[in-house]
Parts: sequence; structure tokens; C-alpha cells
Amino acid sequence: MKIGSIVPASDASSLEALLPRSIWAGLDAIDPTPMKHFIWNEACFATMYRNRKAVLLTTDGGIAAFVRKGAVPTLFLAGAEELAEPAEAAYADAGAAERLADAILDHRLPVKLGQPPAGTIFSEIFVAKAKRRGLLVTAPTEGSPYIELDESWKDALARFNSRRRADFRRMRRRAEEGGEVTFEFHEPGPDEAEALLEQAIEVEAKSWKSRTRTAIADNKVQLDFFRRYARLAAQEGIFRIAFMKIGTEIAAAQICAECDGSFWLFKIGYDERFSRCSPGQLLMLESIQRAATLGLKRYEFLGKAAGWTAFWTSSERLRMKLNYYPWNLLGAAALAKDAAAMGRKRISRFLEGRKEERSQDGNG
Repeated sequence: MKIGSIVPASDASSLEALLPRSIWAGLDAIDPTPMKHFIWNEACFATMYRNRKAVLLTTDGGIAAFVRKGAVPTLFLAGAEELAEPAEAAYADAGAAERLADAILDHRLPVKLGQPPAGTIFSEIFVAKAKRRGLLVTAPTEGSPYIELDESWKDALARFNSRRRADFRRMRRRAEEGGEVTFEFHEPGPDEAEALLEQAIEVEAKSWKSRTRTAIADNKVQLDFFRRYARLAAQEGIFRIAFMKIGTEIAAAQICAECDGSFWLFKIGYDERFSRCSPGQLLMLESIQRAATLGLKRYEFLGKAAGWTAFWTSSERLRMKLNYYPWNLLGAAALAKDAAAMGRKRISRFLEGRKEERSQDGNG
């Protein structure tokens, strides 16, 4: 396949036929993450992009998988916007990153990279090159939290002050009032992965996420993706599911992967019936201790920083929104379209704010 060719991607098998798994596996990528794996991209194309065009870029030491879509043809990094994880092209060194950036920009199409990590070799090279060839719109976003694990995390409780340790002991006592407390860490094969995933999804849907419609069960794109990814990751032996149980009931669950020397937390959820004992925090404590005991280097929370992640770490991987518009008619059309969409969002937020103010005035 020539560099930057545009091909149909109707299913995962076509992706593997055009860009074999062996090419991805043989790439010794800088800063490896699950999002740079073949199976992540395979799951994206199999579940999200059946009727789209894939733009698969391969250079010496680099790989990037895009989908071309939109009324104004635009290149989207596979899964970056739909899954909101810090995805990035895979590259072995600075030379490979530079060749990939050139291959992307040579298409002369608008490009959306989602919210990739900031300050990486690729992001800095792409930003520098894109500024010379079009309009680059960047904006800092919330970072992705992580913990640098060391021996001290094997007893994570000891890292907290006496008040926090007392809080954890109180959580545990409250949990034990409902029955025996157990923790399960599953390393499922392909035959077990689906059932365990469905249990975790069910638990997540019993939390506040169901009210805000942010649970996996409420998002068909993510639901289909994780079902596919779970099977593929289980085949490679990297898929993990963790449970905290009170008696026979699952109180909290994690959907995760272990690879590239790190623990990757995709989703966490808990059953609100047990919120009094903070089961998500108790499971997190056990999960981090386990990762440290296994000798993993990092505990990656993924997603974006939130109040509950600040309880565990202040370290974040900086991220930025990154959109590129070439100096041509397509670039101008895409920019106008995005500006109009942003304007509509701002107007909507303004009107919602005014509506809330009027409601408060009426109740005052």
C-alpha cells in the first residue's frame, strides 16, 4: 500500500488486509499506549466507520489511521473524537513523526486530531509544519491524570495522612456492614471477556452516569466499540475487568487494560445503592496497589482530570484540541462550518443561562 492511500474500510478484516497487524506489532513506538495498537484501530473501523473511507498512512517507522468524513471532506484520527482518549499517531522516532506529519498535510484536507497529548514529538512537529501550510486552531483542554508507580504504592494507604487513612477504614467498615467485601481482578480470555464486560457496563449504568446519560450503556458508539475491543484485547491477553463485591453484589467495577508497562483505566463505575461506603474509591485503592505489586510503571487514568482523580494524583498529561485548516477552499469551508457550529453552541449556552436566571427571578 502506498503512503497515504485512501481505501474503503467496511470492516475490520479490510483494515488488516490493507495494513497488516504485523506492521503495527513491529513498530517500536515512542510513548506506547493502547490507542496506538492495531486492535484499537481495528475496533474503531469495525464499529464506527463501516461506510466511511479510511486514510491509512504508513511511513518508515510511523503509522496513522484516519477516516475521511463530513460534508466538507475532513480527516479525523480514528476514534479520537468519539472516544475522547489521548490518541496519537504511532512513530518510532522524530524522523518518523516528521514523515507522518508531511504525509497528513500533503492530503490538503482539513484535519482533526481530537485532543491529543501536548508537547510530544509528533504534536510539536505537526504544529510547526501546519502553521506554515494553513490555519491551526489549538486550545488547551483538561489533562489526563496518571500516577508514577514505585514501591511505596504497594501499600497505597500508607501514602495518605492519618485523616485519609481513617476515611478509608470507615468506608471499609460501612461496606462490611452489607456483607463480606471481596475484590476480583479478572484476566479473561475471549470466551469470558464479553460476559464480564456486560457486568461492568451494568454496574456503571447504576451510578450518576445514567442520569447524565454518560454511561457506556447510553452511548451506542462506545458500547459497540468496547464490546469489540474487549474481545480483541482478551485475545492478546491485555484486557482486564475488576470488581468490588459486597456479599454477592457487584458494588464497583473497572474496565481496563494492562500493556506497555502500565495499567490503563478506561471506565469506572459503581452501584449507587452502595454509595455510602464509596466503593469506587475502595476498588481504586486495591487496583493501584495491585498494579504496583505487579511492577507496572504507571497507573493511567485516561479521560480527563476530575475531582475524584485529584484525590489520587496531581500529575496530568497535558492535552490540547488540535484542528487544522489548509489554505484552500476546503479549508475555508471547514473553518466556516466549525465556526458556525461553535456560534450555535455559545448561543445555546447563553439562552440556557438566561432561562435559568428568569426561573430564579420568578422564584425569588
